[in-house]
Amino acid sequence: MITEPTTDRGRATVARILDAACVLFARQGVRATTLDEIGTAAGAGRSQLYHFFADKADLVSDVVRFQVDRVLSAVQPSFDDVNTATDLRAWGADAIRAHASSDDPIRCPIGSLVYELDRSDDGPARATLKAGFGRWEQVIADAFHRVADDGGLLPGTDPTVLAAGLLAAYQGGMLLADVCGDVEPLRHALDTALAAALGPPPRRKRARPKSTAQ
Repeated sequence: MITEPTTDRGRATVARILDAACVLFARQGVRATTLDEIGTAAGAGRSQLYHFFADKADLVSDVVRFQVDRVLSAVQPSFDDVNTATDLRAWGADAIRAHASSDDPIRCPIGSLVYELDRSDDGPARATLKAGFGRWEQVIADAFHRVADDGGLLPGTDPTVLAAGLLAAYQGGMLLADVCGDVEPLRHALDTALAAALGPPPRRKRARPKSTAQ
């Protein structure tokens, strides 16, 4: 962004532009979306677009930053509540349930941008995306460290490595689930990653049958 908005009206205009770009990029891809389409969807003229953004690459970089902040603000609270192995399994079950109950495509708003960004033309955007995944991985690692302090990790496991593996499993699982149109690949990916960290969940004790002796 070449010009930071200084008024409420300007901030509202920028927010509309970023929101519209997020929707269009998700729907039809970064390369296929034009500035004119974004302006029309946002109710902003070309002069407004070029007042705040130098060009499309500049806008893309800000959209990536906007999406990263939006995703992390949504996922961090769920990991902040993770302190035990039971909490971590509950997080996995909740993630599967949320995707299974939604009519939206199973995809990550920032992960889906990876293949849309050109390595040569979108350096700042890719750097922002990389930093965003690093922040996400750290949020997960912090949760794994708390689980480790509670004694919930398998012996010899490294919370930092486990965090990288869980994030990779989540992203890969969403990709396969989107391709298949079914949440099961994501379920298998998360179950496998969590089993490598936590082992199998504790078995429930069977209730003893009541004695019929008189």
